Amino acid sequence: MYTGLLLALILVPMVMPVDGASTPAFLGPAPSGLAGARVLADFSPDSLRWFTVLDGVMGGRSSGDFDLRDGRMDFRGVLNTNGGGFSSVRSADRAMDLTPFRGLRLRVRGDGRTYSVRVRQAGLRGGVTYRASFATRRSAPGDAQLPGPWQTVWIPFSELTPQWRGRRLELPPLDPAKVIGLGITMSDGVDGPFRIELDEIAAYGRFQLDELKGERPALVVVGPSADHPSVRAWREAYALASQQVDREGLALVQAVARGSSFVGERALAADEVREVHASVGMGPGDVGVRLILRDGSRVFQPTIPVDLASILEAVQAGGAAPGSSVSGAGD
Repeated sequence: MYTGLLLALILVPMVMPVDGASTPAFLGPAPSGLAGARVLADFSPDSLRWFTVLDGVMGGRSSGDFDLRDGRMDFRGVLNTNGGGFSSVRSADRAMDLTPFRGLRLRVRGDGRTYSVRVRQAGLRGGVTYRASFATRRSAPGDAQLPGPWQTVWIPFSELTPQWRGRRLELPPLDPAKVIGLGITMSDGVDGPFRIELDEIAAYGRFQLDELKGERPALVVVGPSADHPSVRAWREAYALASQQVDREGLALVQAVARGSSFVGERALAADEVREVHASVGMGPGDVGVRLILRDGSRVFQPTIPVDLASILEAVQAGGAAPGSSVSGAGD
């Protein structure tokens, strides 16, 4: 079925930076049901209490309001940079000890504009929050009434920076044990209407390959760096086969010693990369490809040639690709 796939090479695109740092365009959706996640806001009547704060407190002219319906928040308004230049929706304070977790996962759809998530920490003076920006995907250029596609945004706690009125502060990193509030802010410096819908805000934990068992298969690509020819070739082949990959639910896990490591759209920390290496029996200097089937079986796939068509056939059949071997889930 997939033998006719064209595995030509293309350059991997880049997305806009978060707080000034360039980040890779991760490929395909990350599994949303990873073990150890905690839903913080599902926008139901029993969820957090929300309210708006606009730049009128600083003499600004921006507007903003939200609706809660069907378990979602619809936040929209008009940004006016002649003044404060921001519009935000925030939760009332509630203690949320997030010590066991690594970051925030947001399920959103927007209008192509850049928003920021804000996290309030107990013990800081009013207005000081930890923030990180994220870009949304556009559906119809310039039309804030038509939202873009749903997307999952992953924000590690390490990317949240302390700020006050848009200025970065020299404070310690966020203490997850002291989180008491969440919020979304529009302040991208562009006049005009905006709209973002939120389905869920959750805290996510440490990633382990075993979490994918029973949920979806995964293609694990290991190498010394993200720029290694074999790593790049597999990543680019995966990107070219995006429609077939989505159909089979195949997640891409890139675990490298240097450069960007990720599972789907989620970045992996150094300790998570080491754990992936250990799980597939490889070290930071090794190059290899492993297919992990939905039942947890490991398929040892030759690194060369890049044969994603056989991988997809194996996923569909639930067995091994030609020229590969299968081991048990516990091997």
